[in-house]
Amino acid sequence: MMLKGLVHREILKLPRGQRKVAEYVMERPHEVAVCSGSELGERTGTSESTVIRFSYNMGFTGYPALQKAIREELYTPESSFSDYQKDKLSIGGDGRIFEEVMERDRQAIAETARNIESAQFDRAVREILTAENLAVLGLRASYPAASWLALMLRLVRDGVHVMHPQAEDPALTMVRTDSRSVLIVFGFHRYLTETIEISRLAKKRGAFIIGISDSLSAPVSAYCDLLFTIESGTSTIDKAAPLFSFLNALVAAVCVKNPAAVQKRHEEAREIDNGFYYVEGI
Repeated sequence: MMLKGLVHREILKLPRGQRKVAEYVMERPHEVAVCSGSELGERTGTSESTVIRFSYNMGFTGYPALQKAIREELYTPESSFSDYQKDKLSIGGDGRIFEEVMERDRQAIAETARNIESAQFDRAVREILTAENLAVLGLRASYPAASWLALMLRLVRDGVHVMHPQAEDPALTMVRTDSRSVLIVFGFHRYLTETIEISRLAKKRGAFIIGISDSLSAPVSAYCDLLFTIESGTSTIDKAAPLFSFLNALVAAVCVKNPAAVQKRHEEAREIDNGFYYVEGI
């Protein structure tokens, strides 16, 4: 980080309180990128005013400007699609490219499975089954995965909601979020401010947060009670196969833990449907 080098050069010139802030910025930039000035003051044993003065001394117009610089350095590398294209061009263009791509997907799924801790996975399943309210949040490229997961979980239980911050007021959504709620949040590069802020608000209201991301140090990790990472692949696009495989495993485990409820919901849904949606015999 260029900012880290700047802080390192200036740290000896700073008052004692600001040095504490400087050390925290160098050691934990991912946390600084998402926490408020008052939170950073608490974590460093200083104050919000000390954080603001530190920002000024680093040449910024305030703490938000400092955060913006950190986010840009941490989370704005070359686009995922550029990485994806370069990687696929290295495979070659013969007619068997599908074999190489699918083999890499298989390896990525195996690697992801090895990195899952059984105790954390079981805890996630329990929380999903027992939550009074269950919300799923995935924006932009993460929306298809979030939508699919919510659809599958609705086959298992009631009260599953996909959050749409662009179409609904996040504040009204937070009204039904409390200590009896679980939020499953997707946080993949490029990391979105809306995802981080909604996770922060949900955590503040007592929700249990299950994160699914591409890194243990992703910004949303600061608010997660459980965090599962899909770290395989050269780009975010390559994570689709292990991601959906993980989600499939999560849904399967929920079904296995509550088979009677799943069967009951399936029968009720079939009874209500009564041939309305589907053309029989085709």
